[in-house]
Amino acid sequence: MLLPVYPSTSRNRNPILSILKKHLPYKGKVLETASATGEHIVFFAEKFPYLQWHPSDKSDKYFWAVKKRGDPLHNVQEPICVDLTSISRVELKPEFNAVLNINMIHISPWEACRGLFKLSSTVVIKNGLIFLYGPFKEKNKKLASTNIDFDTQLQSQNPNWGIRLLDDVVTVAEEFGFILLEKYQMPSNNLSIVFQKST
Repeated sequence: MLLPVYPSTSRNRNPILSILKKHLPYKGKVLETASATGEHIVFFAEKFPYLQWHPSDKSDKYFWAVKKRGDPLHNVQEPICVDLTSISRVELKPEFNAVLNINMIHISPWEACRGLFKLSSTVVIKNGLIFLYGPFKEKNKKLASTNIDFDTQLQSQNPNWGIRLLDDVVTVAEEFGFILLEKYQMPSNNLSIVFQKST
C-alpha cells in the first residue's frame, strides 16, 4: 500500500526544522500531537537522532503509515491515541522536553487548542517547550488575502474551524502555565510560535 502524503509537508518541513534547531535540546523526548501520516515526525527524528520522538493522534487511521515510516529509525516510538478535545486523565508521564503541533489549531474546534495546552501542562517538564506552526490572525496586522480565503473555506467546511487570533492562543497558554517565548514569520503567511513552561 502506498504511503499517504500531504504535499504541504515537503514545503514546510525544512523551515520548521530551522526553528526546531534553535530550541530543541540535544537529548530528550518530544511528543507530537496530531501526527497524522507521520511525515513530519519521521523527518525530524532523522535530523535529531538523540531525541526520542513520540507520535500521537486522535485517530489510529494512519498509525500504520507512521509505523512504516518510522521503522528504519530507532528513535520513533509507537504512536498512541490522544484526543485533545477530551483531555481528562493523562496516561503520559511528565517527562517531555517539548510538544510539537503542526497545522492543527485552525482545522479543529477550539477545545483542541485548550486540550493541547492542558495536556502539555502535565507532560512537559519545567522550562520545556510547545512548538506551534500554522496560520494565525494578529491584532493590528492585515490578514493576507490567501489566509482570508483559507479562513472562509475552513469555516464553510466546519463553523468550529478557522484561523485563530494569536492573542487568544497566548491567553490559553498563560492559563496553563506557558509564556510566549518566540514568534517567527514563516513562508506562505504562516507563523512558528514557541511557548515555554514557566511553572
